[in-house]
Amino acid sequence: MTQEEFTYMASGMRAKAVLMAKQFGYSQNDAEDIAQDVMLRLWSLHEQLRDAAHLQASTAVTAKRVCIDRWRTTHQYLRIDHAMSIVDEDTPQDQQEYNELEKWLDEQIDSLPSTSGMVLRMRQLEHRELSEIADILGIRQTSVSTLLSRARHELLNKLKRRKQQ
Repeated sequence: MTQEEFTYMASGMRAKAVLMAKQFGYSQNDAEDIAQDVMLRLWSLHEQLRDAAHLQASTAVTAKRVCIDRWRTTHQYLRIDHAMSIVDEDTPQDQQEYNELEKWLDEQIDSLPSTSGMVLRMRQLEHRELSEIADILGIRQTSVSTLLSRARHELLNKLKRRKQQ
C-alpha cells in the first residue's frame, strides 16, 4: 500500500480504532491515545498492507491488541496477600505456614499459562464477571469459563501433589 493510499484511508481507520477502544471501556481521551498508537503501528507496516480490506482487518487486530496491552500494563493485579486470610494467624507457626502457602499459591498462579492465570486472577481475586473478562480479553464467555475451569483444576492438582509430599 502506498503512502497516499494509507493517508487517504487513515481517518476512517482511526475512527474504527477509537470505537473499538471505547467498546473495551476506555474513556474518550484514552481511546484517542489508543487510536494514535494503533495508527503509528499501522504506519510502520503500511508498505506490507495489500489493500483496504487488509488495512481494516489489521486495524481491528492491532486496536484489540493495544487495548489488551494497555490494560495489562496499567492494571494492578491483586496479589494473594490482598486476599482474605484463610487461616488464623495467632501462633508464629500458623503465621509461617500461612506465609509459605501464600507464597506457594502465588507462584503456582504465576506458573499457569498467561491467559489462564489472568482469567483466574480477574475472577477470583478481582471478582469480575465472566462477561466482563470476556470483553477485556476479546474472547467468548464460554472460552473464559473453560480457561477458568482448567486453571482451577490445575491448581487443585498441584495442591493435592503438594499435600502428598
